[in-house]
Amino acid sequence: MHIAAHKARPPLHPLERTFLGLACVHLVFLPWAFGTMHGWSQTVGLALSALSLVLSLLPRRYEGELTTGGNFTLHSWPRLLKFPPFWLGLALLGLMLAQALNPWWVWERNETVWWLRRVTDIEWLPASIDAPFERSNAWRQLLIHGSAWLTVCALWIGITRRRSLQILLGVLVVNGLMLAAAGFVQRMTDTRKLLWIREFPGADSFGSFVYRNHAGAYLGLAAAAALGLAVWHFFEGRRRMSRSTPSALWFVAVVVLIFAVLFSFSRGAIITLAVFLAGAVAAFLIVRAASPVPSTMPRLVTAMVALAILGTVGWVVRRVDFTEITRRMETLSKIERDESYISRKLARDSAWQMLGDHWQRGVGAGGFRHLFPEYIKDKPAIHARGALFWEHAHCDWLEIPIELGLAGALLIAGGLGWMARCWWRHRGWRHPVAVMLLIGCGQTLLHAVIEFPFQCPAILTTWWALLVIALRWLELDGSER
Repeated sequence: MHIAAHKARPPLHPLERTFLGLACVHLVFLPWAFGTMHGWSQTVGLALSALSLVLSLLPRRYEGELTTGGNFTLHSWPRLLKFPPFWLGLALLGLMLAQALNPWWVWERNETVWWLRRVTDIEWLPASIDAPFERSNAWRQLLIHGSAWLTVCALWIGITRRRSLQILLGVLVVNGLMLAAAGFVQRMTDTRKLLWIREFPGADSFGSFVYRNHAGAYLGLAAAAALGLAVWHFFEGRRRMSRSTPSALWFVAVVVLIFAVLFSFSRGAIITLAVFLAGAVAAFLIVRAASPVPSTMPRLVTAMVALAILGTVGWVVRRVDFTEITRRMETLSKIERDESYISRKLARDSAWQMLGDHWQRGVGAGGFRHLFPEYIKDKPAIHARGALFWEHAHCDWLEIPIELGLAGALLIAGGLGWMARCWWRHRGWRHPVAVMLLIGCGQTLLHAVIEFPFQCPAILTTWWALLVIALRWLELDGSER
């Protein structure tokens, strides 16, 4: 039987270490800045992502202890130019820029009300609604999506070692655990201020997120990252014939993050997490069946770890009050009488009508909230006679094409299609990290059917980052074989 020998690896290049540190700071910052839902934090995120891309493009000279072969200089820009999402993302940002420069409605207001005034536009070009930056417009969406695009490009060319990917995923998991801890303390102390700093009147918050459904979606992604590391260490230990691995610690992190999703009280996040866990179990069995190396971990160790995890879960179940979680889930049995469900169903019907009217060129990035009142003004059950203002459609699958039109939707689908092809070509279904991250990102897509997770920049950027991490890990593992 072949036993993988330990190989001495050269250290990370100083520029890669610097880039990795900046990428970690950026991804850690996003959720703690109240989900990056405000203009100041979105500007900081753009600056961090732009600096990351600049660092990733700097030439790297490998010599001495940095290489096991001959000296060479690594230039990253050719790899960037061969990266299809770079061009597709650039085209999408160009589309948003065209929208911003071609308004067809102008938002106006007086002391009491606001309205839209129709203006002349170039009909064959994408258009937008000229509204204040703080209320959301195409310029602000350009900033948000530009930051995500820069992050994706920087990670694709800036990371050259699997060790960097391990560190990045580990930082995301630890950050998720810290957010979970903040959320638990928030629930126990019943504080009204988010992170004990700022209060958002009327918001149902958890952790550092203004909206609990966003918190649940983000923590679900962190759970997927933790599970990917746990399963990878498990199979890597088998390959190296190790007597023990850190996989148990990452499994404990998964359990903690699962409880965090539960206590976010987000029904959508809980349901999609359950779907993710079911898919993860099936994927684990597939990866295990495809692995030719048997486990070397003593059965006693496996049994003790399993008992420790089950004991922890049992203690939490006995000691923690799950009344609110139970109440939230029981409402699903009476969903047809739930006011939130009824209003969202009516709003979705109106959003479908809006999509039917504007599917060709869209209403403009960030413009849904401004034009949607025209479609519900005769439906008081939706807007509660003016008391409710719908900022989003509670369905990203509708809102994104409504705002970006057919061209924008096709550009996003093209990027995802290329990533899916790359994942399939590298047989991602056999790779522990790649398959867990893909299923984890899939839960966010499922959540987006009933919510708007991709309207939260922290989730949007982290989601794309996890997809790139999965593909880079596949590439790097493939190059080592």
